[in-house]
Amino acid sequence: MPGGRARSFRLGDRSELLVEHLLAGIAFTTRVPRQEDIGIDFMCSLITGSHGAGLLKAGPFFSAQAKSTAEAVVYEKPHELEWIMHQENPLLICVADRVASAMDVYSTWNLICAVQRGWQGQAPANCIKLCPGEIPTEWPGVRDNPDGSQDVLLGKPIVRVRHEQVFDGNSTEEIAEVLEGWVAIDRENIVNRHAGMNWVVGPLAYETGKPLKGAHGGIFYWNPQNLQKCTVNLGRCAAALWNVLNSLPGQLAKQEPWNKGMPRLRDLLLWLRENDPNLGRFITGLDN
Repeated sequence: MPGGRARSFRLGDRSELLVEHLLAGIAFTTRVPRQEDIGIDFMCSLITGSHGAGLLKAGPFFSAQAKSTAEAVVYEKPHELEWIMHQENPLLICVADRVASAMDVYSTWNLICAVQRGWQGQAPANCIKLCPGEIPTEWPGVRDNPDGSQDVLLGKPIVRVRHEQVFDGNSTEEIAEVLEGWVAIDRENIVNRHAGMNWVVGPLAYETGKPLKGAHGGIFYWNPQNLQKCTVNLGRCAAALWNVLNSLPGQLAKQEPWNKGMPRLRDLLLWLRENDPNLGRFITGLDN
């Protein structure tokens, strides 16, 4: 509006500026122009340490959304649901703390669990809510509600970033190490989903500000619609295993325990080749 701006908008602007300032200490950060804002505020490449003489190394890519409060982020219109259900990059929610000049960062890794539950022969959710700070009582932290909505409980922050930390090299490296582990999990799950391998892994427990350690949990989602991709993936994996075992020094294919499985693997590949003739071009010694 000419000559003024709504107070609520201005507070949001300042929160976004604070998040940008803090992100810039740990990642190469590009602001999404307001005219192009579709739900992501920043595109980032994590700084993973120095490389060479004073060169900062660009690391994993992720996107970030800045928030003024830890209120749930709601997606309920059809185009909103379509968008959030098909993320291709890890998404971090950054909640600004203007008073403390800090931000709390939340991973949305378990969003993919909500999405795949909806694809597992069930009706897709009519509303998805990302809930920063809400601690799940059951892993992986997806709550199906009677009204058809889903709450993705993001739990406690994965890291808290303060103003003074972004000017300290040791602090920024520690923060980057934490984020790198979370981004890697999210990236693996996203890539696997698009490849038709619907396994999801995630941490069973974690501490804010600490690198991920310990065992991860895993969930498998299946759907009859994935039959074609599953068949293709089975053929590719079986072909790779066959070629590796037959090419390694020491004739590993003739040693325990592989020797017992090689005849079965050969039969599987012969059957798969009937369904995918192109597969034969990548298999050596199958007809010997």
